[in-house]
Amino acid sequence: MSDLPLDAESAAHQRFVAAARSYWRGPLFRTLHAQARGAPDAGRDLVTHRYFAWLERHLQRMKYSGPRGLAAIAQRSRDALVALPFAPPPGLLTLDPTLVPPAYYTACDIHQQPGGLLAELGAHVYRAGVTGGVVDAATLHERFATRIVGDSRVERILDLGCGFGRGTLAFTRAAPAAHVDGVDIAASCVILAARETPAALHGRVAFRQAEATTSGLPGGTYDIVTSTMLLHEMPQAAVRALIVETARLLRPGGIVAHLDFLPPADPVLRLLFEGHARRNNEPYLLEHSRIDLARAYADAGFTHVEATPFDEEDGALATPPRVWRLPWHTIVARKP
Repeated sequence: MSDLPLDAESAAHQRFVAAARSYWRGPLFRTLHAQARGAPDAGRDLVTHRYFAWLERHLQRMKYSGPRGLAAIAQRSRDALVALPFAPPPGLLTLDPTLVPPAYYTACDIHQQPGGLLAELGAHVYRAGVTGGVVDAATLHERFATRIVGDSRVERILDLGCGFGRGTLAFTRAAPAAHVDGVDIAASCVILAARETPAALHGRVAFRQAEATTSGLPGGTYDIVTSTMLLHEMPQAAVRALIVETARLLRPGGIVAHLDFLPPADPVLRLLFEGHARRNNEPYLLEHSRIDLARAYADAGFTHVEATPFDEEDGALATPPRVWRLPWHTIVARKP
């Protein structure tokens, strides 16, 4: 869902981008994958690969930038967006105006989104940007939350890097007796997440602006600490710090469960995944996959570390793949 108002020309522009991305992600990808499987170097020098790469880079730019891009649309609607009445009840939203984001987080416009999530309207722009995109499978957050919670009795859950709250709210539905906290470094995200939280959940959900590696939350508190698409936004040192912070936050017997990306074994898909890091301004996309995660979690006191491919929707793991998709995995470990 997006709350950005579109005039006729902006709507036409965004529809064109969406249609072109559907072609890029579907028919063009299938053609490339078929051609590249028997080509040298996984098809790196194929014209089709160059065309695929060019479209990925520039369709993303067209979506966010320029006079009909989502950032400009949001800015033209700024007064209406920031003037929306919102008086969060006590405990729902905690902001930290003194928080200084780490340098790695501000080094570039991640996802090619101008200003990133730290911009005043960053969360509104991002929500509009991911709608209908490669990370917007309708069942993704619900599937993940349901599989992680299962039939266990859960009292407290922490969602790190919660964004505008899709995963946080999915965990409230998967664990209807649990209190769920969402943490994000971007004020725009936690404000939007709190604003969108149904009134019936105001006693069970809280959002807090904080850095995931130094959350400031009490230790030994949570049964589950989770994240969705957080690890790949962090350099190795930050990932290692996050593992340590997660161990501090969990109760004995609690689990950490990340939903993120790991490089695929298929050489063609791996080539496209590694190229995605450059084309989508994802400078740390491959960093956590270069860590010996089993050793890092063991060093922090965890056991039973397991990385498993994740099907964000029915048929997502089909071979050969039907569409270009990111290589989702769950990464789960338990604190003894």
